[in-house]
This record gives sequence, structure tokens and C-alpha cells, in this order.
Amino acid sequence: MAELRLVIAEDNLLVREGLLSLLISAGDLVPTTACSSLDELYEAVERDDPHVVVTDIRMPPNHRDEGIQAARRFRTTHPRLGVVVLSQFIEPSYALALLEDGTRGRGYVLKDRVDEVDRLAQAIRVVAAGGSFIDDDVVDALVRARTRMVDSPLNTLTS
Repeated sequence: MAELRLVIAEDNLLVREGLLSLLISAGDLVPTTACSSLDELYEAVERDDPHVVVTDIRMPPNHRDEGIQAARRFRTTHPRLGVVVLSQFIEPSYALALLEDGTRGRGYVLKDRVDEVDRLAQAIRVVAAGGSFIDDDVVDALVRARTRMVDSPLNTLTS
């Protein structure tokens, strides 16, 4: 199995170090850099030419949606780069923003559902191969949000 170079972007030190340890134990996953901010992530991608970025959604400088911003930017600047967003949020708007420009090479994994390295490693491998990996709970949230929009009583109001 070929090695996959990774850049990890996570502002929480404990989570970042835990990710490094877990991913190294997978054998074929090789983290080249672990960074804690959006600017560091951009620099690491330019310097290391990774296959996949594993990024938190919220990190410095603004703690809003920096991981999503990076994924969207990489779609243009590094079109073959896979991005796995690792988040504690089941938020349809984040998932839709991540997938807005296509699902190819994109993943959305919930932190609390990564109970073993195999799930995250699988997401990374799928995304590196150009596929997509969306956590089941996120898919459910997207479907529920869509159903609420379709069945909303607001749809019966006239303009």
C-alpha cells in the first residue's frame, strides 16, 4: 500500500497530538506537518505537497469556518488535494459549504464518531482516491434539513 502524505490542521493541542499518534499507527498514513491555524495550513500545503489535509472546521484566526475556507480554496489552488474536515459539529450549513463545489476528494467526519483509527483512516484513503466520505449523522442532518424546508408551512405563504 502506498504511503499517503498528510497535513493535520487542529488548534487544540491534545486533539492534534492524538490525531498524529493515531494516524501514524495506521502505517500507510504519514503526517508531514501538524499545524494550528489557517495560515500555517496554507504554508504547510505549499511546502509539503500532501495527498490529504485533515482539518478542523474552526481554528485561528477567527474560529468560524477556516477549515471550510481552506477546502474551498484548495479546490482551485490544489485540485487533486483531498480534504477531510474533522468536526464536533453536525451542522448542515458546514457540510453544504464543503460540498458546494463538488464531493470529489472531500470528507466530513465527526470527532465523536472517530472511536478507532480505522474510521478516520478509511475516510482519508477514500478522499485521497478522489472519493467522498460523509459521516452518516451528517447525511441524516442534511436530509432532515431538506425535509423541513420542503414541508415548511412558510412555503404556503404568498409573496
